[in-house]
Amino acid sequence: MSQNLYLIGFMGSGKSRIGKLLSRRLKRPFVDMDVRFAQEHDGVTAGEFIRTQGEPSFRRAEQQLLAKLAKECDFSVISTGGGAPASPGNLELMKNSGKVVFLDVPLEVIEARLGSGDIADRPLWSAQDADIRRKRYESRQPFYHQADQCVDASHSPTTVANDIMRSLGKWLREAPRRTAPFRKLLQQVARDSADFGLFAEGDRILVGVSGGEDSLMLVHLLAALQKRLPFRIEVIPATIDLGFPGFRSDLLQRYCTDHGWNLHYLKVNGIQELLKETEAGDAPCALCSRLRRGKLHGLLEELHCNKLALGQHLDDLCASFLIALFRGGGLKTMGPNVAADGGKARLIRPLWGCRKPEIHAVAQLFGFPKIRSCPYERALRDGDRHFVGELLKHLQERFPDIHEAMRHSMGDLRLAHLLDRRFLGDHDPDKGKL
Repeated sequence: MSQNLYLIGFMGSGKSRIGKLLSRRLKRPFVDMDVRFAQEHDGVTAGEFIRTQGEPSFRRAEQQLLAKLAKECDFSVISTGGGAPASPGNLELMKNSGKVVFLDVPLEVIEARLGSGDIADRPLWSAQDADIRRKRYESRQPFYHQADQCVDASHSPTTVANDIMRSLGKWLREAPRRTAPFRKLLQQVARDSADFGLFAEGDRILVGVSGGEDSLMLVHLLAALQKRLPFRIEVIPATIDLGFPGFRSDLLQRYCTDHGWNLHYLKVNGIQELLKETEAGDAPCALCSRLRRGKLHGLLEELHCNKLALGQHLDDLCASFLIALFRGGGLKTMGPNVAADGGKARLIRPLWGCRKPEIHAVAQLFGFPKIRSCPYERALRDGDRHFVGELLKHLQERFPDIHEAMRHSMGDLRLAHLLDRRFLGDHDPDKGKL
């Protein structure tokens, strides 16, 4: 089901200006139905269509466009025409595909606004006298007031946008989880997790949150799975702040609080001095990884968690496999469910089967805060992981769906056809597979 935000109201109520402002704030697409109507009708505007074809024909065309947008758009801000809610079935269509907000403006304010603006393309206003305009305004009020939310739009666009975001705060936070792309990703994570037995009754799962979109998406997915699993699990997000300049832990904590998550925050001091002592200042990735992982494992015991969940995905697994292969580290990758803390806990990767582009596309629905957790991002471009990632992009041209092919191959080892002497002998570890 789509989760769009529809703005309705009489002409001159500010639907387009407020819609564009909300679009920027929410980082979601904006659709002006008047503009889209002209695009769909070879440049013929709504006003021209009404003058040449009549209002009844326009309302039918408008309804067809609205149905198309309700189906195509997912979590977009849509500014409707002033008369759209009055057409039979339109309000139901909008409510079934999102939230409807009525921008309520007194007729006197609208008259002042339209009196000082360009009304050339408003035939239902400019071609009628004041009494007819008032009757049209009043006849639409019962339809407008059926909206999910009514806001006083006689104030500045910024004030109105703030009021809408405040009144719809909970719905706006939860809407991305109800979209088709998120549900599709959730279904994949559920299937992949079941394949490797990632969850069990009574699990207390510590989730490492860096502030990047992979880890934040992981918390959203686990929070959704928590409600769907047939048994009880607990999800406990935690972040390790290594004290790098620019890391906005306040934004991360506020985001988690807004979504009802109790983020465990741990600050580690002295990282800069440690980097100097170990001469790892230019490329401290290995050291930082060990520090973060060590602190997270410490929290496992402190918070009585039996599993640590990290946000690595299929692209990471493929890159790790090739790095280990090219560096002589054996045939291995980041396992979805491996022992941790000497077997006392498990390290799980619920996103192990998901592609990075799919995660990124869904993340755009959420408008995650921009949190720069690593000041060495440029140095990473000289590392193995970046090089192998670019190599995989090149290989994709020759081998389509290479990540899915590698996923299959990493789960289908032919032990007798490798060079590990432990599998020499008369027995057939591959059971006839070549």
